[in-house]
Amino acid sequence: MQNNNSTHSSSAPNEELDLMIPDMDSAETETSVQSVLQRLPGIQAVRIIQRGAWIRYNPLGISPDEICTAIRQSGFRASIFQDSKTGRTGVSSQ
Repeated sequence: MQNNNSTHSSSAPNEELDLMIPDMDSAETETSVQSVLQRLPGIQAVRIIQRGAWIRYNPLGISPDEICTAIRQSGFRASIFQDSKTGRTGVSSQ
C-alpha cells in the first residue's frame, strides 16, 4: 500500500512562528498580510496581532524563510520574533 502524500504531510507535527511585521499598521494592511499568509501551502492557522502575526504551519509544506519571503514580496518587512522549534529569535527576512 502506498502512502498518500497529503496524508504524510498532514501527519508532520505543526510548528509555530511569531513574526514582527512593522509596516502592518492599519486594518487594510493587516487584511492584506493575512490574505498572503492564508494562500501559502502548509499554513494551518494565522492570527494577526498588532504589527505582527502568529502562524501555525506544517514544516513539510513551507519553511519560516519562505513565509518571510512571501510577506516581503508583498511589500512588507518581516522578521522572525520566535520560531517554536528552534527558539531562534530576531532573524530578519531582509
